[in-house]
Amino acid sequence: MQERRIPEKRGAAFEVAAGETFDVTDVEGQQVADLVAFAAEDPTERFSTKYTYRRSGRISVTEGDTLYTTEGEPILSITADDCGDHDLLYGPCNEWILTDYYGQSGGNGCRENLAEAVEPLGVDPALVLETLNVFMRAEISDGHIDIQEPQSTPGDTVRFRAERDCYVAVSACAGESTVNAGETGPIDVAVPDGTDLHTNW
Repeated sequence: MQERRIPEKRGAAFEVAAGETFDVTDVEGQQVADLVAFAAEDPTERFSTKYTYRRSGRISVTEGDTLYTTEGEPILSITADDCGDHDLLYGPCNEWILTDYYGQSGGNGCRENLAEAVEPLGVDPALVLETLNVFMRAEISDGHIDIQEPQSTPGDTVRFRAERDCYVAVSACAGESTVNAGETGPIDVAVPDGTDLHTNW
């Protein structure tokens, strides 16, 4: 495995073959990473939050859980997890979310970072819609979703196994808010040796 660092507020994409694993690590603690995955043979089939919680009955995932595609098929499984809390409810932040909700001006959100990273792999950027929010903590109370500060600590790692050949992209969340405990930081990924990393920096 080779480890690469995704700088804060940036994204990277890579290809992973069925059966291979990769890691996502919170370097400094309390930093969310947005993740998307696309079937390599047909990227229009992609990870779906809605079909994942429809299949699993869970609004967050952890070790032993499977992520499903828009066709209801497995694409990734979580085989190890130091944190145990990864949100399926929230869409990725983008430029207007950063402005309207977090009061930030300028710069990409996760949606733009992920779209830019997967485009060299032949994935239509418009397909970046739903993300697994790794290390993000959200709770439902009285029908409302409440974002909590992440529980992840420095070095917490989630290991994923590819259930099919796929393209994966990961972004270090850009939100300077409760979602990242008020600050943003980098995310590390460990990918199989020889894997090309496509970045947007």
